Amino acid sequence: MAVNFNGGSKLKAALEKLSQKVKDGGHVRVGFLEGKSYPDGTPVAQVAAWNEFGTKTAPPRPFMRNTISAHSEQWGDALSAALKSTDYDAKKSLEVVGMVIEGQIRDEISNLNDPPNAPLTNLLKDRFPRGDYSTEDFLQAVHDLKNGETAPEGKPLVWSGLMRQDVSHEVKDGPDES
Repeated sequence: MAVNFNGGSKLKAALEKLSQKVKDGGHVRVGFLEGKSYPDGTPVAQVAAWNEFGTKTAPPRPFMRNTISAHSEQWGDALSAALKSTDYDAKKSLEVVGMVIEGQIRDEISNLNDPPNAPLTNLLKDRFPRGDYSTEDFLQAVHDLKNGETAPEGKPLVWSGLMRQDVSHEVKDGPDES
């Protein structure tokens, strides 16, 4: 049985057009990009790293790793759908996927409850919702805590809102060189 194909030149032209659209490629970076700082000058990315991996006095709260674990298997499908909906425009598609991942990270920051805040942290969050306390305020809170003062439990990664707001993405040409 013989099979004939018609329109080979049209198929070739369509494939060439598609190839040109995606040939340069690109990549998307999502997370805490350069530039934002807290009022005291501490970079938001530094605070995010302290939260993610913990410090000498604070346990890890792995919101980035949780996001990757919960959602990364969906990102390929999201990119595929975005490519189809943007007529295979790689940059637009990566923008779409970047926004999706950005939202997933923000949701994890808002929803993470474990490990809970220390009682001192809850007291400071209750007294200073924007995080703008002094050393004297801190020492007063330590004193008050020792004398039985308490505060409602707060969300571990939500204080001033700056870390959550600073999650962003950027699309760059070519492969990721980092």
